[in-house]
Amino acid sequence: MVPSEHPRHFACFRLAFGLSLLVFQTGGYDLSPHLLPLSFALTSTPLAPTAASTRPTRRQHPTLAEAKRLIESQQAETAIPKLKEFIRASPSSRYADEAYLLLGSALLSTQRQEEAIPYLERILKEFPKSDLVYRARILLASAHADLGHLDQALPLLSEVRSLAPDTQSRREALTLTGELLTRKGDYLRAIQAWLEEMRLAPEDQRGVSRDRIRGLVMEKLDRKTLLRVRDSYRSEFPGDLALIRLVDLDLSRKEQHLAERHLRLFLKRFPNHDYATTASETLRSFTTQLREAQHVIVALLPLSGRLSSFGTESLRGIQLALDKGREVLNLPSIALAVKDTATNKVYLRSELYELIDDFRPIAVIGPMESREVQTLAELAERTETPFFTPSATLQNVRLLGNFVFSTALTYWLQTRRIAEYAMSQLGHHRFCILYPDTVYGRELTRLFSQEVRQRGGEIIAVELYREKDTDFGPQIKRLKAEDLARDGILTETKIEDGEPRVIYTPGFDAIFIPGRAREVALITAQLVFFDIKTPLLGTNGWNSPALLRLADRSIDGSVFVDGFYLDSLAPDIQDFIGRYRRQYQRDPSPFAAQAYDATSLVLDAVRRGATSAREVREKMVNGQDLPALGGTARFDARGILNRRLFVLQVRQGKIMPAEQPVQLLEPAP
Repeated sequence: MVPSEHPRHFACFRLAFGLSLLVFQTGGYDLSPHLLPLSFALTSTPLAPTAASTRPTRRQHPTLAEAKRLIESQQAETAIPKLKEFIRASPSSRYADEAYLLLGSALLSTQRQEEAIPYLERILKEFPKSDLVYRARILLASAHADLGHLDQALPLLSEVRSLAPDTQSRREALTLTGELLTRKGDYLRAIQAWLEEMRLAPEDQRGVSRDRIRGLVMEKLDRKTLLRVRDSYRSEFPGDLALIRLVDLDLSRKEQHLAERHLRLFLKRFPNHDYATTASETLRSFTTQLREAQHVIVALLPLSGRLSSFGTESLRGIQLALDKGREVLNLPSIALAVKDTATNKVYLRSELYELIDDFRPIAVIGPMESREVQTLAELAERTETPFFTPSATLQNVRLLGNFVFSTALTYWLQTRRIAEYAMSQLGHHRFCILYPDTVYGRELTRLFSQEVRQRGGEIIAVELYREKDTDFGPQIKRLKAEDLARDGILTETKIEDGEPRVIYTPGFDAIFIPGRAREVALITAQLVFFDIKTPLLGTNGWNSPALLRLADRSIDGSVFVDGFYLDSLAPDIQDFIGRYRRQYQRDPSPFAAQAYDATSLVLDAVRRGATSAREVREKMVNGQDLPALGGTARFDARGILNRRLFVLQVRQGKIMPAEQPVQLLEPAP
């Protein structure tokens, strides 16, 4: 059972707490039951005697003894005036600290927290050496917690945890600390507090703390916190619970690869656990599913490490395509085997070979990185298994073998499309280029320049910048100077007050900026400052909400290309986006779309009669109207999926199509 976080429930707990949590060493008896979570507060078990509770006690005043009896018998309202009168009549009594504590307890039990706080604070101020100060701090913390002042309550409890001489007070402070941290949503620190309390408890009382932690882990923690618990308590409680819960979440989200990883980790860390048998049986069932499937597809993606977010996006695209294939296309049994390329890289090749040898997949979706495609291409050829990379930007995968394909949006596709649109549709023929000094920036610049020249255009000037630059003035000045040395014009004119002004008219038609959204937003504003108001052209790095958030209106009219557009009206794209949003509560990325395409192509080959990996490859090579998001496509002579590309335009603070997507069917150069 999970502790309640509702203040009203906490007030009920405080009622029991105010009546009975005090440990008085003045009357020879102990009113303090074991402090438990909210839901257990009224059915508590007394703590074992502690050093504090067995110390010699002072003689008790009859009035205070009567008040204590009244509080214990739930007649706090009757006790309150008696205690107030005692304090008024004997303000300097040696019993004053006990009177304040009793009155604070009585007021708390009647839900009068604000009235109780000053009396409890007087104990700390006037009797700092009293043996009741730790009880006062606990009650004071509880009063603040009732009022929602959690940040005032926690330091008081911390003092008790650190300074109280008796184990009982420290346990009570730790338990209440866990309750308050749970209310704050700081579940990891709540677990730490309850584990510390559990270590202080006698053996026969530790079950309550374990149950409290179990409820929190199994019912409250999100995936991110579960992962932290998993990594913080690697071979001890509650790390076992975190792994079990993660397996449940993985399976509910159809992420079997993650469930498999957590099951194997569980068996490694907790081989003698009661759950170990279930974990082993579940793993065996995964293998059985693969062996019994009519066809197997392997996903070869980075699912841990620095590229895990991209790998996860791609895997989700694969899973959605499989779900649709089973649901809509009525395909035979197709199972998915997942291999993480980010683990055991030394053995990746041999492990992948064993996977292919064991299950004879009809296709491998992946890997994602160009260098891995180059490394594993020979394996695709040797096993005659088609590999589809959804993201590697290699320009000609056919050079690596006849069984390697790419559904990625390559640099060549982008530069070919943006140059074609700029020159054929917009009538631009003279260009400047301002590019980031990165691998992709240099390659996009080379390909764009090549495409422009092949179409009879001209590159006027080229400048580079570093990705972390924020001042692009020097580069813009050099572009401007080079243009003025050729075709740019400076014209002197007069403004309204009669002062002369020099106006710059560029001799080029547009500037190509193959950068990221943040850089582009900064560059556009600085171009206007230097009197350059020509159209801007870009690539898919522009397609980000950051472009609209950071750029000013000077970017209006600029165009760029991308292979995926969330607001496309194409029915198949909207179907894909809708499925993705329903399954994962977020928008899909281009990585998900490109992996979805790769899987859909394999499934289409099966639908058209392919029964083996070799036959899938033949369907890819010979297919002219393959199903891809946004329309039909085909693989060109370089093994690249010649997909439809969107030309997108920034217009009035929005990104929208400049025209319908176009497919480039010309042969590759």
